[in-house]
Amino acid sequence: MLILNNAQTKKLEDIAVSEGGIEHIKLMENAGTAAFRFINERLSVNNKSVAIVCGRGNNGGDGLAVAKRMLDGGAKVRVLLALGRPTTEDAYRLLEESENAGIKTLSYVEDDGQRQDFAKTLEAADIIVDAIFGVGFHGAVSDSLKTVIDMINSVRGTVVSIDVPSGVDSDSGEVAGPCVRADYTVTFSTMKPGHVIYPAVDYCGHVHVAGIGIDDRMIHEQEHHIATIDYQAVRNSFPLRGRNTHKGTFGKLLCICGSIGMAGSATFAGKAAVMSGVGMVEMAVPRDIYPIVAANLVDPVYILPESSPTGTVSAKSLPLILEKMRSATAVMIGCGMGKGEDVQAVVEAVIRQSEVPIIIDADGLNAIKDDLGVLGEAKAPIVMTPHPGEMARLVGKTNDEVQSQRLEVASSFAMTYGVYMVLKGANTVCAFPDGRILINLTGNPGMSKSGSGDVLAGLLGSLLAQGMNPEAAAAAAVHIHGMAGDKAAESFSQHSMTANDIIMEFSDIFADIEKI
Repeated sequence: MLILNNAQTKKLEDIAVSEGGIEHIKLMENAGTAAFRFINERLSVNNKSVAIVCGRGNNGGDGLAVAKRMLDGGAKVRVLLALGRPTTEDAYRLLEESENAGIKTLSYVEDDGQRQDFAKTLEAADIIVDAIFGVGFHGAVSDSLKTVIDMINSVRGTVVSIDVPSGVDSDSGEVAGPCVRADYTVTFSTMKPGHVIYPAVDYCGHVHVAGIGIDDRMIHEQEHHIATIDYQAVRNSFPLRGRNTHKGTFGKLLCICGSIGMAGSATFAGKAAVMSGVGMVEMAVPRDIYPIVAANLVDPVYILPESSPTGTVSAKSLPLILEKMRSATAVMIGCGMGKGEDVQAVVEAVIRQSEVPIIIDADGLNAIKDDLGVLGEAKAPIVMTPHPGEMARLVGKTNDEVQSQRLEVASSFAMTYGVYMVLKGANTVCAFPDGRILINLTGNPGMSKSGSGDVLAGLLGSLLAQGMNPEAAAAAAVHIHGMAGDKAAESFSQHSMTANDIIMEFSDIFADIEKI
């Protein structure tokens, strides 16, 4: 699903008015109807006490449109004006219509008596509709409104926000101050960045996208650069496997990984690659850890570079590695490789000389953080898979700065260096050299375990080796990785699941992908 920011959403609605012949107030009324339908289906409003908390703008107008539908649906409705009466023409007209229909209105800014009734109404409500601020909100709410938001967050009723929870910056996902914590958010036509970017995600609850009468063609013709990853699109990116094939048909992945103390990283990466369809996995691990890795993973072919004095792959073995690279269809480098001059020399040589796609993970990223210019010397596409700490080292920011600017940081790096960037974490960001961004919505906190990133690297390397283009491979890998993590959590719990459990869920997912 595509994601539109505030300016793009406004442009879409203006086009719907000018070209589609829909009045702005009709869009508002349609939004109210769509929100009511969702709320009624989930919560059944008949004979329920409903408080509609409205702001002064068009988001408040959406709330007022909901109020009339609630009344018609049998609810006991009150409109609570958090900031006074509406200041936009359409919202004011809808307020008059709701009052003419007999809906009582209370204003928090009028007098102490109304404030007391305002608070009592919130406390008694079964359902609270938050329509204070919409997608145009930026910054932090005022001190006077903080009290209203605190009341909404402290009462027993189910909270449904219209478009975004009030206090969320819809474009950046920032929450700079008090914010409504919704159980559900109903948004219109498309998702917004704040629905998929943390910390805003924590305030949205379940997000439902409802249509308001804007033609799908208009929506999909709207200029955008952010979308979510769709499972059906992932399925469609896998070609049918012909019967007259052999292992060479499905590629060869060269995995350069592991070091003393980090044999597990190599094992997880190699096993994930084996379990995701590549014809052959060739593991280049230091000789010192070969017995450990091979004892736990018998499927690959092994080449044995010399070990450096610190237990990493030795740069003396570069001729062997580069020779094997010439017969590979993709190269995965970095998982558990360790640090030092030997690692840096190997990683930089692979980047400069590989003619097939490269995935760089973990220690491979750390090896080039002080010489990012080497990326410009690459002959083949590069996919990079940092976690936030590794990303911070690459761009010279703090972890918190990266996390608060995930889309901007990932996209800027991808465009600057011409790479495919997979910034891991909750709602992994896939950023491409042309500025487009895909956001993954699968996965769970149980995947925050050692080895999980190695599994993703092996899976992604496997898809690249099979001939999938870097954009499709990145999207498919992070989505499947998250799906497998979700299945593992269902089977073993988020606490107990392991990286190996994630790999073992691949088979069910690929079985579904293979269905015609």
